[in-house]
Amino acid sequence: MTTTAATAHETPCPSCGRPSSGRFCSACGAARLCGRCEAPLSPGARYCHRCGTAAGGRGGLGDRAPWIFAWSAIVVTVSLIAWFVLRKPPEQVRPEMANVGAPEGGGPAAGGGAPPDISQMTPRERFDRLYDRIVRALEQGDTATVVRFSPMAFSAYGMLDTTDALAQYDVGTLHASLGQFTEADALADTIQAAVPHHLFGYMLRGLVAEFKGDKTGLARSQQDFLANYDSEIKARRPEYEIHKPLVDDFHDKAVTAGGR
Repeated sequence: MTTTAATAHETPCPSCGRPSSGRFCSACGAARLCGRCEAPLSPGARYCHRCGTAAGGRGGLGDRAPWIFAWSAIVVTVSLIAWFVLRKPPEQVRPEMANVGAPEGGGPAAGGGAPPDISQMTPRERFDRLYDRIVRALEQGDTATVVRFSPMAFSAYGMLDTTDALAQYDVGTLHASLGQFTEADALADTIQAAVPHHLFGYMLRGLVAEFKGDKTGLARSQQDFLANYDSEIKARRPEYEIHKPLVDDFHDKAVTAGGR
């Protein structure tokens, strides 16, 4: 089978198993084809069997992963602390997971230590636990923990039977924090393929644009967000309430930037 034929019809995604077409999975954003030679990737493959390029790479992007992580450390320290700190009290995003993985009564930093016991959890519980742990590490500038647990979170996401806008947005922010902008943008597209003007799509594109220093892209995402804000809030989607601090923060910044 040629690479042209592979892209002409849907085949199972090597990451989540869902039928899809194109270079990236429309369900989870994972790479389906090699970024260099476009050969189909095998399930769980880290490198292309044909040319050796890292899965998800483009002509050797995987070889530059350490530099991406180093760059992410700087960006996370300066930008993401302020972004994600809004998930902290007084308004908890997921109260039942607020102290997941943290030692009783304090102890070592929440981002470090042993991973939570996720062996008896459902795939969604595993993803939520790992996501919350990574967010705490991002807040603390602990990029070692982010790099350590992100693959586990991506794997848990790929095992979900179904995904919703909340899970897609959460995993998209993880991709963005690691400099995986193509995957983050693909998830923004997935969110708005289901709900065309979903605010999470604009927020995720705005986050990517902010990391890339793309002022034009950030302004466009803010304008689109504001143009659809009133009608979307009236829809009373539960995910907006769960991430209300993030939605409010993006709204305030968009208004301040002159979106309207």
